[in-house]
Formats: sequence, C-alpha cells, structure tokens
Amino acid sequence: MGHAKISIISGVQPITILWSTGVLTNSIDQLNPGNYSVEVKDNNMNDTVIYFTIADLVCEPLADNHFTPNFDNYNDTWSIRMLENFPEFDLLVYNRWGQLVHHQYNEYIPWDGRSLSLPLPDATYYYVIYFSKSKRDKYIKGDVTIIR
Repeated sequence: MGHAKISIISGVQPITILWSTGVLTNSIDQLNPGNYSVEVKDNNMNDTVIYFTIADLVCEPLADNHFTPNFDNYNDTWSIRMLENFPEFDLLVYNRWGQLVHHQYNEYIPWDGRSLSLPLPDATYYYVIYFSKSKRDKYIKGDVTIIR
C-alpha cells in the first residue's frame, strides 16, 4: 500500500485539495498500485493538478549462497526467498564446466543438491534465475556452494 502527501507553501486562503480518490486532506494512505492525481485550488481560482503513480513494489528473489545436503535436517536444501513473486520463473544451475545440473520453472521446489537423482559433489555452482520463462530481459545470477 502506498502513501502520498502534499505540502502547500503559497496561495490565497482558503485552499482546497481534492485527490482523485475523493479525499480532501493534505495526505492520503492505503493507495493500491495505480495512477492518481491531486488538484489544489486557492481562493483566487489558481489551480494545479499533479499526476502520480504508485508502483507495485516486488522484491527480487534472494538466494542463499550455500547449503549442506547431509541429511541432518538442517540447511539440507537450497533456499530462494521471494521466488513466489515470480510464478513464471526459470531457474538454471550449472557446474564449473558449464553443464546444466539442475533446472526448474513455474513451481519452486527447494533443491537438494542432486542431479539425475545422484548427489553432486562439494563445489560451487552457478545459477541464473529468469523472472519470466518467456521474457528473459530480467534476471539475477550468482553462485551457490554445496558443502557436505
């Protein structure tokens, strides 16, 4: 939810404020993402209209940089937080030779460090997370280390 406030530094009193939502005060809360405006008018009929947008803020995925898949029920899978914000994601993990060792999309299942059902060795692996499988213009990349 967004918030907007207007400060008036000059004008002939009384001054009226009208937000596009119908609110008549100098600030407004609980704004959903979208386009809005506010009109300010003074007693001399001088008026100003300000147009603004409340953007939808979506946090990027945040991937842990290591995990320990040694079956002790602690840190056994690779965690990527905020991936649920990108339901059409495409995740690719490569070894140091550039071979694809893990791939998933659309539904996040924490990775247990296996490839073709076999445990991968201790090493650093490199990932790319595309926010959308069909649009590859937004992505993050990094590395994750398996420690057994």
